[in-house]
This record gives sequence, C-alpha cells and structure tokens, in this order.
Amino acid sequence: MPHLLELVDISKSFGGTHALKSVSISLQAGKLHAIVGENGAGKSTLIKTIMGVHQPDAGQMFVEGEPVKIANPSVARKLGFSAVFQDPLTYPHLSVLENIFLTDPILNKMGNLDFAAMERKIKPYCEQLGFDVKLLHREIRTLRLGHRQLVTILKALVEDARLIIFDEPTAILSAGEIDHLFKIIDYLKKNNRAVVYISHRLEELMRIADEATILTDGRTVGHRTKEELSIDDLLTKMSGKDMRDYQPDVRLSKPDGSRQPVVEVKQLGKQGQFENIDMQIWPGEVLGVYGQVGAGRSEVALSMFGMRAADRGEVWIEGRKVKIKHPKDAISKGIGYLPEDRKSQGVFSFQSISNNLISVVFRKLRGPLFSLNRRKTNELMEKYQKILSIKYGAPSDPISSLSGGNQQKVVLGRWMAEDLKLLILDEPTQGVDVMTKRQIHDLIKSLAAEGLAVLVISSDLPELLSVSSRILVMNRGRIVAEYDETQDDLAQKLLSSAVGIGGK
Repeated sequence: MPHLLELVDISKSFGGTHALKSVSISLQAGKLHAIVGENGAGKSTLIKTIMGVHQPDAGQMFVEGEPVKIANPSVARKLGFSAVFQDPLTYPHLSVLENIFLTDPILNKMGNLDFAAMERKIKPYCEQLGFDVKLLHREIRTLRLGHRQLVTILKALVEDARLIIFDEPTAILSAGEIDHLFKIIDYLKKNNRAVVYISHRLEELMRIADEATILTDGRTVGHRTKEELSIDDLLTKMSGKDMRDYQPDVRLSKPDGSRQPVVEVKQLGKQGQFENIDMQIWPGEVLGVYGQVGAGRSEVALSMFGMRAADRGEVWIEGRKVKIKHPKDAISKGIGYLPEDRKSQGVFSFQSISNNLISVVFRKLRGPLFSLNRRKTNELMEKYQKILSIKYGAPSDPISSLSGGNQQKVVLGRWMAEDLKLLILDEPTQGVDVMTKRQIHDLIKSLAAEGLAVLVISSDLPELLSVSSRILVMNRGRIVAEYDETQDDLAQKLLSSAVGIGGK
C-alpha cells in the first residue's frame, strides 16, 4: 500500500541559505512521525512546503503514489492536509463555530449561515474530543489556549483531514492539557489519520512517536523506528559532526568572582514568560544564552533593555541598583541591544544608511541650532565602514538597498559608536552569509577583549561555542544550567539541558 505522503529529495533555498537539502520523508496513515532537530534545522520550512506555503526548488511529492504539486495552502487543504500550531491561527472576534466553518460554511435556503446544521455536524467530534458544545457560540478570544488548539483540531476533522501536523503544540500547555492532547492524537491515529509531530521536548516523543526523522542544517541525518528511539541517540544526531568540529579556538577564562560584575540581574521575572532569572556579566566577558523556541531568552533581553517591563526582580549596573522602564533608560545606563528581528525592530527601513548608523549617537553629532554636523557624521561613517567592512554605494542610500549582512553591520556600528558597558546581541548572525558571520564573531571577541561585557543570545550552538566564555541554558522561562567547560560533549550537554534533560 503506498504511503499517504512521500517527499523525495526535497530542497529549498532562501537566497544563499539552504533551508532543506534533499530531504526525503514518508508518512503513513495511522502513524505519528516525529520531526526532530534543533532551531534552524529546517523543520518549519518542511511544514510550510507540505502545506503549500513554500514551493520546493527541487524534488518530488507523492500522495498515495501519485505525483502532486502543492501550489498553495488551498491545494494542501483539498488534499486533506491541516496544521495545528502552538499559537493557533484563529479570528478572535468570531465564534468557535464561525472559525471552524470559515472556509466551508453551511448555508440555509436564504443563503445565511445555518448555525443549527453546523452544530449538528460538529457535535459528534466535540464529544469525541471532550470539547464542551456550550463553547461553540462563544467568541474564540474568550477561550484559553488549550481550547483554541482543540478548535483547530475540530476544524481539521470537519474538513476530513487525512494528515494533521502539530508544530510545538505543547509549548505553553499545562500538564493536564498535554495529557488530553495526547489522547486526542491517539484517537486520530486509531481513525487512520497520519500525524506529523514537531517538538523540542524529546521526552514527549518517547511517549507518542511511531518513528522519527532527524534534521540538521536542512539535511536528513537519521531515521528511527519506535523501537530504535532513544533520547541520547537523538541528541547525538541533532548535535551533528559539524558541532563537534566547530569548537572554540580561544575560550576566555571564567571571570574572577571577586571583581564587581558590570551587570547583575537578581530574581527577574515576568508572568508567563520567565521566572527567577539570576545573571552576572563581567567586563571583557561574552556570556552566551541558549535555549529552544519559547524558552524565554529574548523576553529576558527585552526586559533588560526596557522594552518589556518585568513584574519583579532587580537590575544592578556596576554595583548600583537601577530602574529600566524604557530603552532610553537602558541606553543612558550604557546598555545596547541588537534585536532578533532586524527588519521590524533593528533598522529604520525607509531611512538612509547614515541615519541608521547615527540614530543612537545623534545627540553627539549636533551642530549649531541642532543641525547635524556633517563633518563628524562623515568621519563616523568612514570609521565604522572601515572597521566593519560595510559595503554600500553612498551613505545617503536607503538601508534597504543593503544585503542582510551589511544591514546587521550597520546596526552593530550604531552601538559601537556609543559608550556602552553591556551590549546584548540577540541572534546576531541570523540570515547572514558565512563570511559575514565570521566577521561578526571576530568583532564580538574584539569588543570583549577591549573590556566590553557582551551578552549573546543564539540558537546556533556552534556560534555560542565559538564566542562564549560561559553559557547559560534556559528552558520554559528559567535558567536550568550553566557551562564553561571545554570537554568534547559540551554541545550535547547544552542540548540536553535545553530540552529539559540533565543540567547542573
């Protein structure tokens, strides 16, 4: 009997980044197939390719042995494919029924929505999934997340989905909701649905997976049956050979605890995002922070920079307690921040390269009557263009005319021009080419060598291993481990802690 869906040598690139490289996967009805890999392994691109959001550059797809082209999400839905995400895509001000039947409503003879008929059709599925029918007429925004996920599953069942993809569905569910979700998945399998399950919580996969495919850097590096599954083996495959080869060439020694840290965070917390964060960063140190999606890494950084106020806890700078309620407070205290989302938070897209670089230090470049001192501005541009090897036509060109890597260099230059005590870098090399990545790594090390404290948040383990003197690991909003060893299995230890196994 042919597989429900078979992907053969699927490849997909975005610019110079190879998101998928000849990936082959077979999905069977009545089975749960787990897709495993660390951040950036290609899992999301694979899902979007199956769901018709992305078109593969190469390779073939077969449904029950017949070749298909999934040109868009509508085609995927007609084939019986559905996806359930950790934050379900719903229309908050519509009712549950309206959300479920949005793409295929039941109409009465007058052409109006027939709510009674829709309720009759969905009621058997509600009973099977344990969903209270009284909720069907409530606005979906009034439901908690676990119920909204159930609505997405109900929609898939009503549409008679044959393949249901779960992408990190338990990231912010309670233990009881997780158990309920697993019972629903078991029901789906017994009713001959194929299930794809993506999660960084490997202990969950041990409970529910029938087989697993492991991705690393967009490549398939292993396939395991249920009998072959083990957490140690998955971690080894996820870390990959490149991880072991890319050990740090120079590792700074652990800071002297007798000295005063530049920044000290004490019991920092924000409801639902992170709890009890304790952190010390010394002059000349590069402190790495690692964790899976949803671990709370970026949220801590945003709080330290004044973009998301913490509910409790303290921040101390050079031995003095400070209040940071706004980014201007952070900047005045000597904290700079390079955000994860460069496009929406890092650059002023419609402004010039020059205006982007001087945006933080504009006050230092004022001339008479608050005008811009062009000589000082040009000197600053020339200085950081040379230091950072920024390639551009003219300083007046829009920053959108630059490559992603050169845009990132401009944002870095913005903070280098300021007198900082701490520079926070969130995914500093995301979306840049290999050469630019190496240049940024060298720059991070040189800034630390000059005495700057640097906090690097990254999903890229080789990156953290290359630049960090210490690495903190976060899981579910908490710091669960700290490492500064150089042993060969450090990458695997970091992964183990990040997925909730081990730690110290």
